[in-house]
This record gives sequence, structure tokens and C-alpha cells, in this order.
Amino acid sequence: MIFHVWQRCLQVFPRENIYIATEDQVIVDYCSEVGIQVVNTGPANSAIDRLKLFADLIPADTYINVQGDEPIINPEDIASIANYAKVYSDRVVFGKTAATEEEFYDVSKAKVACALDGKLLYSSRAGIPLSPKGKFVQAERAIWVYAFPKDALDAYFAGESLTSLDKIEDNEIIRFLEIGVDVYCTNVIGDSWAVDEPKDIEVVESRLRIIL
Repeated sequence: MIFHVWQRCLQVFPRENIYIATEDQVIVDYCSEVGIQVVNTGPANSAIDRLKLFADLIPADTYINVQGDEPIINPEDIASIANYAKVYSDRVVFGKTAATEEEFYDVSKAKVACALDGKLLYSSRAGIPLSPKGKFVQAERAIWVYAFPKDALDAYFAGESLTSLDKIEDNEIIRFLEIGVDVYCTNVIGDSWAVDEPKDIEVVESRLRIIL
């Protein structure tokens, strides 16, 4: 799965700018065997915490984060986030796309509510926004490709003991909102499928067979 993610990143960035950040020695050994740059960050409580630890070791102006559970991430979506970050280098940003009714009710898929300027109002595993009759009307879901400036990562890491909503939802982006750091969303194609639960493996494998 990591190799598939890395290959898609390679369509956007030079090989020397792509790293796998992990605390798992098995992943370190695998990446070393296949020639992928890897950094052992040590233990982290979330993927964004891990990126902060990585950023302490590898300096950069902006960090583009593609999750390791996104084996069919669209390279165009990665490029969209990178291009957004070039224009708004001081912002935290991630991708969003329209949610189907099935995705709306799927708690493994995070939904987002945004202001007119793209600022994130909230993200939830619950179906939001909900009609007065408790029904789906229209919604958007998160595509977890991020861009971060270093100072936002530092603030996020420092706020770990202060927040609770991110832990209740197991939705790490919420911590930024809890500590008062603005987050933005931008439209992407969003035709990827993250492997969050065992049921997702069959979906991804079937799509990979079509791609390959």
C-alpha cells in the first residue's frame, strides 16, 4: 500500500523530496529495501503529530502530507494541494469533494462544513449538514491530502493535551479548530478511497485491478 502511495507522489514531486514518516521498524526496513527515503519519527499520537516530529528533522517551507492508507490517491489532487500552498503558504489546507448519500452515513468517511471562503467550520464522522428531518440533502467529505506550514504543526503538537473533540471523533484535523488555528478546504477530484476499515480493502483492490 505504501509503495502505491509513493508512486503517486512521484508523479508530482521529485524523488528526493518524498519521504515516508513512520515509527514502525517493519516499514523502515521495507522502504530501505525498495529505495524509498524513510524517517523513523518515534511514537506519535496522530498522523499530524508524526508530521510535526518529521518537520523537526527535515526542514522545508511547506509540508504536503499524503496519508499512507491512500493507495489510489489521485496525483492531480496532490498537485492541487501543493499549488494551493504555493499561493497561501501560511495556511493549513486539505482537500474536499462532494459526498454521496452512502458516504454521508458512513462514519469511516469524515464530512466537512465550510464557510463561503473555504474556511473549515467543522469536520465530523457524523453526517453534516443534516436536514431538520434528519435526512441527507447534500454534503462534502474530506480528502486527506494536507499542506502545513511549520508553525501550525508546532501549535498543533503543543495543543495535544488541551483538546477533546478530536479524540472523541478520532478526527485529527479538529484539533486545529479547538486551539484556534484556521483551516481551509479546497476542491479536489476526490476519486480515491482510503483504507480505514477491512471493508475498504476490497473496494481499493477492485479499483487497482482496473487501473493496472
